[in-house]
Amino acid sequence: MLQFFDKEYPFGWLGVLAAVAPSAEELIYSSNDRGFALHSMRSPQLSRFYLQVAPDEDIAAWPDERIWAELAARLETVPGWSLATGPLVEKGITAMRSFVAEPMQFGRLFLAGDAAHIVPPTGAKGLNLAAFDVTVLTRALDAWYSSGDAGLLDDYSRACLRRVWRAQHFSWWMTTLLHSFEHYDAYDRRLQQSYLDYVCSSEAASASLAENYVGLALS
Repeated sequence: MLQFFDKEYPFGWLGVLAAVAPSAEELIYSSNDRGFALHSMRSPQLSRFYLQVAPDEDIAAWPDERIWAELAARLETVPGWSLATGPLVEKGITAMRSFVAEPMQFGRLFLAGDAAHIVPPTGAKGLNLAAFDVTVLTRALDAWYSSGDAGLLDDYSRACLRRVWRAQHFSWWMTTLLHSFEHYDAYDRRLQQSYLDYVCSSEAASASLAENYVGLALS
């Protein structure tokens, strides 16, 4: 029986592409009382930024000056570090949601990528999951057309969903760890900060985050 699992988050991401060299060589994730922010590189001349906003936010309410001011407020938290600014060449708002279709097959129809599952982008897993689906399905189709063996096709959904649910959990965990939630009280925020401190100070916790972020083995 085909089942759908769906979860919506109470915020979205305002994403912008800026014609400016990145201000850092690494990704910067910021957990701030004002909301989440992300700094990333697209090329030596292009930077990508994200801001946590309301899911129904009007992009017209965010002129370039307001975007840069809010990025600076959330990212410039280390003395001596400043954010480089430049022209914004693209901007838009994306809702945050999780989705899984299970199984990833209906008769002779095989689902892959966003047709089968969606994750919030906090964990950077969407493209990785799609590539894994296609890799597994390619091997299964090759076995079927070369020898008539349907074993890998029959196992396609199970093989993919094991990784999908691991990525779903990691993406949910990163999202709840780094974003501000309106229903969080002072106690909830302190718990969130405590776990952030743990991830940054514990070798075991940081190794687990790195393993999930970089990606698991193909098998």
